[in-house]
This record gives sequence, structure tokens and C-alpha cells, in this order.
Amino acid sequence: MEAVFDKIVTGTLRGQIAQKIRQAILTGSLKEGQRLIERDLAAQFAISLTVIREALIDLEKDGFVTKRPSAATYVTKLSLDAVEKSFFFRKINEGFAVEEAARRITPDQALALERTYRNLHGAARKKDAQLYVQTDFALHEIIWKIASNEYVEEALRRALLPIFAFTVIRVVSRRPFDLTQDAESHLPLVEAIRSKDPKQARRAFLAAMDGWLSRIRGSVFAEAEEKPVISFAKAIRK
Repeated sequence: MEAVFDKIVTGTLRGQIAQKIRQAILTGSLKEGQRLIERDLAAQFAISLTVIREALIDLEKDGFVTKRPSAATYVTKLSLDAVEKSFFFRKINEGFAVEEAARRITPDQALALERTYRNLHGAARKKDAQLYVQTDFALHEIIWKIASNEYVEEALRRALLPIFAFTVIRVVSRRPFDLTQDAESHLPLVEAIRSKDPKQARRAFLAAMDGWLSRIRGSVFAEAEEKPVISFAKAIRK
């Protein structure tokens, strides 16, 4: 693998290495789908394989790298088909979570949800795509936690982290994205959950999904305009 990194002279913490690899991914020094060879990384950083492996574990948890069955590690790369399948998964599982969140939300949780939404809007105003997508994921995580079902929460986190990370990779590196429009599309969902209205929360979520998938097609994938938009909102118009 071609050398990308300078040696680390002051400290060998896994977080420091993980951050350098993350930045290399976001700037395109490491390409989507590129295999990360642990020995090469250890040589470039002049550190042990153990630290490299720990850093890659952290990056995998954040969705920036994926491990294949062969145990090889690659920079995350997703197809549009994979993202669309994940949206169908979200329709069922996250749809359940937003209903449960609306039933269970407490006043303190409502404040936390509102505060995170304000942070999301703030990141949009700053046009900070990386911070925006991180805050977007945090907003959804709060909803999953309020739903109080650890199995649904873990399934959603495992399925969606790579998608949010891949969105960061592409939006930060080269694609325009209307962050303010995306932030405002979350407001009906937040308001429905805070109002403890499960049915309206699901409606708002499914309606928002149309816009989210459309923006991913248009801003994250070049082939987006070639495929029709699938309306999840139709599922509730029976």
C-alpha cells in the first residue's frame, strides 16, 4: 500500500491513530473500498500491530471501515442498492422505534431531543457536513434509546452506522448537500415524538424517509437521477 501517513512520534494512542485514518478517508487519501493492510499501517505510523488493530476496531464501530469474512479490513463503500435495502429495514424497525419513543418519552428526554435538534440545525447553518451527519446520527440514537428496546437499538446502530459514515465520506469529500433542508425535514418527527403521538410520529418518519432517500440518491450517488423515488409514506395511506 502506498505510504499515506507520517510516523507518530508523540504518543501511540488508538484514538490518535483512528483520527488520522478517519481524516485520510474523508480527504480521499484513502479511497472507498481500499483494503487497509495492518502491517503497512503499522510500518507507516511506526507503531505496533496491536494499536493499529485497536484503532481499526474503533473505526469499524463508527462505520468508516468494514471487515469482510476473510478478516480483511476495507474503507467503507456502499452501493445504492445496499442503501435502499437498509431504508426498507429502517421503515420497519425504526418506524417501530419512533412509535415507542412517542409513547415512552419523558420531559427530560424531550428536552434532550429538542437540544440535539437545535444542534443539528446549528451544524447545518455552519455548513459543517461532518458535524451535521454526526449530529443527525446522534438524534436518531436518542430516539432509539427513548424507545427502550436494546435489541432494536443495537440492530439499527449496526445497520445504519456504515450508511451515515459513507454519507460523511462522500458529502465531505465532493458532493453538495442542502443541510438546512435536511435538518428541517426532521422537525415534524421531533415534534410528533415530543407530543407523545405515536401514529403521527410514524407518519412523520415515513414521510421524511422519502426526502432522506431522495437526497442520498442525488447527493451521495451519481446514478441517483436514474432511479425512481420509492415512497414509504404510501404504506400508511391505506
